[in-house]
Amino acid sequence: MMKSFFTPAPAGLDAEQLAARQERERGANNSIAILMSNGPAPSPESVAIMQRYVDGELSIDEAIELNDALLLARYQPGAAPASSEDQATR
Repeated sequence: MMKSFFTPAPAGLDAEQLAARQERERGANNSIAILMSNGPAPSPESVAIMQRYVDGELSIDEAIELNDALLLARYQPGAAPASSEDQATR
């Protein structure tokens, strides 16, 4: 089984909630694996957004929108230079 980049499911989820969470986690893990096959892992901020999706706090559309905003803020012309930590997570 593939390593998960996300925290385990909380206790107390019913079977339907657990199955839905596992499906979101599987998709999110696959996305990270695909990204890493061509480059470095996503930033901790992006993983935190994806964790919120896996936990069911965000829809996939909301997670994409937040990640897009994060990337635009980081890479748009005139954005503050990336720190050495940011460089390591790219």
